[in-house]
Amino acid sequence: MMRHSCIAVAGYFAVALLALAGCGADEKAPAEEEHDLGQPPAPGPQQAGDGAGVALAIDRLFLGEVDRNGEKVPGSWKQFGFNLDGKVSAAASTDLCKPISGATPADVYPDGDDGIDNSFGKNIVGLISNFLGDPSTEVTKAIANGDFTVILKIDQLGAQSSYNPLTTKLYGGATLGGAPAWDGTDAWPVVPELLEDGQDIESAKVVFPSSYVVDNTWVSGPQTQGTFKLNLTTAGKNIGLTISNVRIAMELAEDHKSAVKGTIAGVLETDVLVEELRTVIGTVQPTLCEGMTLEGVLDQIRATSDIMKDGSQDPSQECNAISIGIGFTAKEVKLGDIAPPAENTSVPCGTAPSDGEPSDGEPSDGEPSDGG
Repeated sequence: MMRHSCIAVAGYFAVALLALAGCGADEKAPAEEEHDLGQPPAPGPQQAGDGAGVALAIDRLFLGEVDRNGEKVPGSWKQFGFNLDGKVSAAASTDLCKPISGATPADVYPDGDDGIDNSFGKNIVGLISNFLGDPSTEVTKAIANGDFTVILKIDQLGAQSSYNPLTTKLYGGATLGGAPAWDGTDAWPVVPELLEDGQDIESAKVVFPSSYVVDNTWVSGPQTQGTFKLNLTTAGKNIGLTISNVRIAMELAEDHKSAVKGTIAGVLETDVLVEELRTVIGTVQPTLCEGMTLEGVLDQIRATSDIMKDGSQDPSQECNAISIGIGFTAKEVKLGDIAPPAENTSVPCGTAPSDGEPSDGEPSDGEPSDGG
């Protein structure tokens, strides 16, 4: 039986860590800070893993319109993300890429707390809410129903508070078949799209070989070039987000069986995001596919660009990407069986499904599938 991507998959993280560079004039020197402003903690001394490891599955997602308690508090987006460009930006900043025509620096530039870059949470989540209600609430409900999750399997994690390095593998959780118990016994099926060998659960495509734990905070580790597709399911609709320059971190509980204050940060290439949201809008409200209404909405999205697609800033260039920060919590699970491939059910504006169109589980044009 084929799974439908609009109900089965909420997020797939693929290997995507790209070196971050740049120093802003408002940034404190590293010697003045325990770690770089707006960044996760740096790794400690080498300490090999000495335990059985753990698999942690995301149970709540926070997209920016709510705080980490799930409450609608103005400015909640400011706490989600990392300082990707190494700058603490304000409306008067002059060392940043140029806003897209029609956008103003006062709307685009100001960062969140400690230079956090998150134009997605600041500007786009509100636009999405106009079509899909309360995104964070709906996505979390879908996870609570067992429709999907994302799993981080940290190998050899033991009882100590710090390790360096640890190998971590990432999996997409398919439909569980019922509400999870969240007591460590849930055997969550794994989507095959994120496996090198669709029949070998150990062949994860997404591997963080240099992840580490410092004072019970897990960090994905040094960045390497690449992108991943995060598919958010909300109100029965699928929103695809192709993210690059990613860093992931989370605070582990003392027993290492749950995590809070999880953060996913990265960059969305503007042109790619526009086409991804064109699909969502066409699926939710097909009438917007006609005339200038759709392009007006997409122009609003373009105007939120605040960074370059490689995660840097270039005052001589127009911004061509949008920073993103998402929060999460996670709980212990077990890896279950390998699920069947997903089926794509999205219909973008101006197109119709065809028998020859590949599903999300089938790569096209030589690009790897994200499984969404």
